[in-house]
Amino acid sequence: MIFSMIGLIGGLTLLIVLTMRGMNLLIAAPLSTLFLAVFSGIPLFPQLVGDGDPNMLGNYMQGFSGFVANWFIMFLLGSIFGKVMGDARAADSVSKFVVDKLGTKYAIMAVVAACAILTYGGVSLFIVGFSVFPLALSLFKQANLPRRFIPATLAFGSVTFTMTSAGSPEIQNWIPIEFLGTTAYAAWQVSAIVALFMIVFGYWWLKKIIYRAVAKGESFDVREGDPVVEERELPNPLLAAIPLLVVLVISFIFHDSLGTSALIIALTSGIVAAWALNRKYLDNVWESASGGDNGCAASHYEYSCCCWIRSSCSANNGLYGSG
Repeated sequence: MIFSMIGLIGGLTLLIVLTMRGMNLLIAAPLSTLFLAVFSGIPLFPQLVGDGDPNMLGNYMQGFSGFVANWFIMFLLGSIFGKVMGDARAADSVSKFVVDKLGTKYAIMAVVAACAILTYGGVSLFIVGFSVFPLALSLFKQANLPRRFIPATLAFGSVTFTMTSAGSPEIQNWIPIEFLGTTAYAAWQVSAIVALFMIVFGYWWLKKIIYRAVAKGESFDVREGDPVVEERELPNPLLAAIPLLVVLVISFIFHDSLGTSALIIALTSGIVAAWALNRKYLDNVWESASGGDNGCAASHYEYSCCCWIRSSCSANNGLYGSG
């Protein structure tokens, strides 16, 4: 059990370190899983075990192919929806509206709120980052806040409470449905309390560390080549936000009857709504779809690698294997 725990924690740590240092995920993931398999006592090849017995290669392929089969369409539609929202400038319009309303005085809150609205509406993280980062940079510059905290602010607004809160169309909230037999709105009362705690505590802590740095003399660091907020025509923010509401409403209507398949209808409806309401700003919807497909491939492989580690670990009965 001790060695299995070391393998699990070490494998995940190795995956994070290698990818953070720039290693291609196609290489980092197999190395991390190999580390896990060795420490957990899992044979590497199916030829080394009997029929049906666990092995690293076989269990990884099962987890990888199973995940692709179950979730590829959701990833594809989610990526296309985010790309269409980005290319149609709808994501820019929504984020700029929120930032303008809150202003420099509430710079941190404005960035968090803009990210939260977009991600809870189903827009992919890549699009949220590209849409909000220039606005965050401008706000932090005007408020003279240390720029090194911009990534933390973007991350807090986009990858915390909005990812797992009840009703979120993000894939992290929908993957457990088929395994737990629940819905996207399961235990929404508890989810609301947890989300509120994350918002309040996270925002308090974020402000605390930023203003502590300011008190020590840190300020905004201007760098050559910083992106600027372009002055260009944007869609009406209310019209731009409608596709986000469409995704949420459609997923709510069909989540009981269709389960995870409700997300397919919801995201497809969001794509159609984004195109119909903002087609004036969308040069070529098929180019956006192609761009979304490329983003889907990258995102899908990242999640599949996590399934690789999970399936390899479960092949040895989780943390209770040999060792």
